[in-house]
Amino acid sequence: MDMKVFLARNPKQLDLCLKLLYSEKVTFSVKIRESAKKKIEYEIGAEATELKAAELEDKYRILIS
Repeated sequence: MDMKVFLARNPKQLDLCLKLLYSEKVTFSVKIRESAKKKIEYEIGAEATELKAAELEDKYRILIS
């Protein structure tokens, strides 16, 4: 399994991402970092196969749009 990284730029996106990963029973970890503009961002690492990661990425993109 590979590690897929999702980026949440605000707490609402973080909440949506974590709920998505939890509902899909995917193991994840969260790191907090500062962007170049000194804004807080959340980096969510998820353990998933390439196929599952692509599916999750598509769902996450739709949820945060």
